[in-house]
Order: sequence, then structure tokens, then C-alpha cells
Amino acid sequence: MRALSVYKQYIRISFNSAAAYRANFFFMVFISMLGNLSAPLLTLLIYAGGSQFPGWTFHEALLIQSVFMLCNGVCAPFFMNMVWITMDYVRNGTYDILLLKPGSTVFITAASSFDLENIGVFAAGSAMFIYSICGLPPVSAGEWLQFAALFIMGISMTLGCILLMTATTFKWVGNSRIFEILDSITRFGRYPGTIFGGVIKNIIIYAIPVSMLGFFPASAILGRTDAGMFAVCVPCALFLIRHRGRQCCRAAGRKRRWEIDHNKDALGRAVPHFRRYRRFRI
Repeated sequence: MRALSVYKQYIRISFNSAAAYRANFFFMVFISMLGNLSAPLLTLLIYAGGSQFPGWTFHEALLIQSVFMLCNGVCAPFFMNMVWITMDYVRNGTYDILLLKPGSTVFITAASSFDLENIGVFAAGSAMFIYSICGLPPVSAGEWLQFAALFIMGISMTLGCILLMTATTFKWVGNSRIFEILDSITRFGRYPGTIFGGVIKNIIIYAIPVSMLGFFPASAILGRTDAGMFAVCVPCALFLIRHRGRQCCRAAGRKRRWEIDHNKDALGRAVPHFRRYRRFRI
């Protein structure tokens, strides 16, 4: 309950910031929606020209891209900005502010990265998802449950990647292209995994399971799931396991926190002596 209360306060701060500059907020949301709605333009041109992805109709291919956008729309407002927030704090030398706050540093970083302007991504993904669903046969309750399970695993995989990149910023703080690397890799999740072959297919399914962001949940709605898709949930969950990089960053944080506490204790011991010295001089 305490964590929810803290997160609620950060959401309120984001709302107040958006309310202070309403025109800028609505303009940024509109630009975000427009940019994401133009992403499937390549798919539209392919099917308009008479070609298609083998074994996938236009609405099925559009469903994959809408699920991908919907996953990003859920993740973007809540923790996508963790990389930029951490990088700014580290560059400015003010990351100690987060370390001194009571509570988990990772949670405080995620809560402070909440950005209301990113709801445009969610709105665009929702609109495209509804449009693609309307052009498909009815979906059963079991298929919706499978979709929900795979969709949640896609969110966990994204969260794991964001945490990995956030930890990387401590030692790679001079590089501002970290997020672009993730975007280049996850872009494969917008398209059917069956159109790739060989090494690329194995990488996007097992090594870096970006297919969980769009292809696998969309396949669940279409009734094309198999045991292998649910087996990929294991590497997705592994992205949330504490790895060595994050442990090093946490160890550095603990050391830095010890130094701050030590300096505060030293200052606290010095102040009484200084006051006594002033009384003696007076």
C-alpha cells in the first residue's frame, strides 16, 4: 500500500505538469499518436500492391503490429523513461538524491519516470487493435486468456530490457544511443516470425524473444499457438532475474550511500564541537 501511495504521488506530479502546459501536452500526444499510426504504412503498401506476408492476411498482419504498439503503449508511460532519467541523474551527479530516498531505488526511478505524454502510444495501439479485431473471426475466451498470458510476458521482457539498459548507463553514460539499440532489435517483433528464417528466427524467438511483443500474442488470438510459444516464456522471465551488471550497480549504490552516511555522521560530530568553539571564542 505504501508503494502504491508513493506511485500515486508521482502520477499526480505528472498530471500537474501536463496541466501547467496543456497546449504542449495535447500537441505531444497528437504527434505521438500520428507517428505510431504511420508505422504500419509499409504493411499497407505491401498489401495494396498485391503482395503479402506468406500465410497472413492484411488484418492478421495488422493485428501483430497493433499488439506490438499496444505493448509499447502500456510500457511507455510507466517505465520506458527510466533510461533517460538515470542517465540525466548520473551525468549531473545527482543520482544520490534517489539513493537517499526511503525505499527501493529501482522503484523510485520507475515511479519518477512516469510520463503522461506517452499515452498517445497506447491510444494509437488501442485504435489499431480494435480495427484489426473487427476484420477477424470471433475470438474465444480461451484464446483471450492465452493472449493475456503472452502479452504479460511481453511486458515483463520489455521491463527486463529497460532495467538492463538502465544498469548499462552507469558504465556507458557517455552514449545516448542505448535506447535506439533496443528499438532496432525490437522492430523485428512487428512482423510475423514465420517470414524470417535460419539464425534470425532463432534469435528473435529464443535468444532475444522480441516475438513475444507482437507475434506470439497475436498468434494466440488467431488460434495458432503451440507449446514452443509458451516455452519462450522462460527466457522472457529470465530478463527480470538479477544479473551481474545490476548487482554491480547496486553494490556501487550501497558503497556510495555508505560514503554519504559516513560524511553525514562526520558532519554531525563536527557541528557540536564547532558550536562549543564559537561559545568559547565569544
